[in-house]
Amino acid sequence: MIIEGKYFDEILRKLYGELRKSTDTFNASKGKGQDLLGPKIILKEPLARISATATRGRLISALAEFCWYMSGSADLDFIRFYIRDYPPKEATGSIEEAYGPRLIGSGEFGQSYDQLERVIYQLKNKPDTRRAVISILQANDLEPERAEAPCTVALQFIRRRGRLHMIAMMRSNDAYLGFPHDVFCFTMIQELIARSLGVQVGDYHHFATSLHLYEEDVDRVSNYLGEGFQNPTFAMPKMPNGCQRENLRLFLEVERSIRAGHITKAIEIKLPTYWRDLSLVLLRHADAKMKRGMGVLDENFSNVTNGFYKNFFIKRPRVASKNPILPTIQDKLDLGDENAGQN
Repeated sequence: MIIEGKYFDEILRKLYGELRKSTDTFNASKGKGQDLLGPKIILKEPLARISATATRGRLISALAEFCWYMSGSADLDFIRFYIRDYPPKEATGSIEEAYGPRLIGSGEFGQSYDQLERVIYQLKNKPDTRRAVISILQANDLEPERAEAPCTVALQFIRRRGRLHMIAMMRSNDAYLGFPHDVFCFTMIQELIARSLGVQVGDYHHFATSLHLYEEDVDRVSNYLGEGFQNPTFAMPKMPNGCQRENLRLFLEVERSIRAGHITKAIEIKLPTYWRDLSLVLLRHADAKMKRGMGVLDENFSNVTNGFYKNFFIKRPRVASKNPILPTIQDKLDLGDENAGQN
């Protein structure tokens, strides 16, 4: 099965529709559900990496997970600052299945190899290489005594006709909770590498052996589908041209200072506009979490330059109106600013 779309909500609506029809069922340790075996998903516009709806447009949590990965951290306190119940619920401290050390080689759990840097080097020096692969899953992850294992097997990058395409390979993928974050984080990495290479962002391909929906999330999927298509600008702002590794490093330093409470005002963030806007999204979360008051929150967030980010903090309809004269559901996909997704 191939599910293809230009915008993420196109993908989600098609995917959830197929999942609800699936007759393949399972009973796993995390619950019962139904799945699709081996579907291929193609997102044609990777910058349109996030849902525009009220129920699935989770910008802060997705951005936080990207920061967690790119910092090389395995610390649960880091990600739980943003996602309170980040699994596994019973775990504390650092978790060995975390992606960050495996991606960046932070040294934690013996992971000392920067796979991201290696991929960029390979693609620069041999553009047609098929060895630009980041391995996430390792042989010892599947030992019987291990309670958890990464869902991602590998990420591969390939250059064709001046564009960088990405392929994510998953052994297992939760369609409701995990999949939206995976697409966001992995396409951010895809764009980051493309900017380092000076090439355009190509298609994002996503394979999952089991792309599944748990019974407990069926009603949530129905609520999502009940929203219809929403109409803010769907694609994120373009990452600046040129290598962004240094700007990313500075952005991650700002994130750490925001989380620690050392940065509390927008004026204290000295970054290029793209990265500053992302920082202000995280500062908004910290202002709310640390109860600094709506005045501080609004003042800080008013410094966001690109209106795209404001779409995620306005009240949007969640369900269809019971009044047929005043419908809130949208059954037409409005692509918003037609230039927003150019990359």
